[in-house]
Amino acid sequence: MKNQLLKNKNALIFGAKGALGSKVAKAFKASGANIYLSDINVDGIESSEVGEIRKVDTLDENEVSEYFSWFERESVEVDIVINLSASNPAEYNHGKPALDVSLEQFLIPLKTTTANQFVTAKAAFPIMSKQKNGVIIFITSTLAKVGSPWSAALTASHAATEGLVKSLATEWGGEGVRVIGVRSEAMPDSPTIDYTFTTMGENMGMSRDEMQGFIEQQKTALKRLPSTKETADVVVLAASDLAGYMTGTMLNHSGGHILE
Repeated sequence: MKNQLLKNKNALIFGAKGALGSKVAKAFKASGANIYLSDINVDGIESSEVGEIRKVDTLDENEVSEYFSWFERESVEVDIVINLSASNPAEYNHGKPALDVSLEQFLIPLKTTTANQFVTAKAAFPIMSKQKNGVIIFITSTLAKVGSPWSAALTASHAATEGLVKSLATEWGGEGVRVIGVRSEAMPDSPTIDYTFTTMGENMGMSRDEMQGFIEQQKTALKRLPSTKETADVVVLAASDLAGYMTGTMLNHSGGHILE
């Protein structure tokens, strides 16, 4: 039987159709949470194996505000918020040399993987502050801490996100709101990392699988990479009361790539 770390907690998961979003939804539900799912890539409302997914554009502040207003009107507490929305890495030439990335492309992940998390966090705070309780979870990768070539845009985005975690945690902690992050190593079963290993491998004269092996053997202490399920389990920990005194920090899910 799965643990019930999130029993009766209400969790809002944005980007719920993605590789990690769907795993987080399953992990939250298995841990006892009531889950509310949304994603931009649905037409109205779509069914999934864990529940209905509603269409929400997390870069539309009015749309996000209206979504959260339902919880206020219905007096439903918002205990957990996580935004796992992201854009296609090919759109910003991820895996390509920095000179091949235009300014417009460079700004894409800063908008679609950092700014959108700010939008949903900002919308969650008024509700959570009234409750004097709640946790907002941000997601980044090891790019935020290590120097990796061919990843200028996403590196800048993830580093900015980690800075945002610290700022919001300091500002909102007095209201009982935790802001915490999970910094994961590359997850090979996600489309983003599959694309990344293929593209970066080409730069090094390696196949996609050879590139994965290089990262596993040369970069991680555990000599393997995590699955999306493993990362989702760490998100459960971050959301739970077991992490109730943790805020303004990143859970280091790097398999020893980052030692701190």
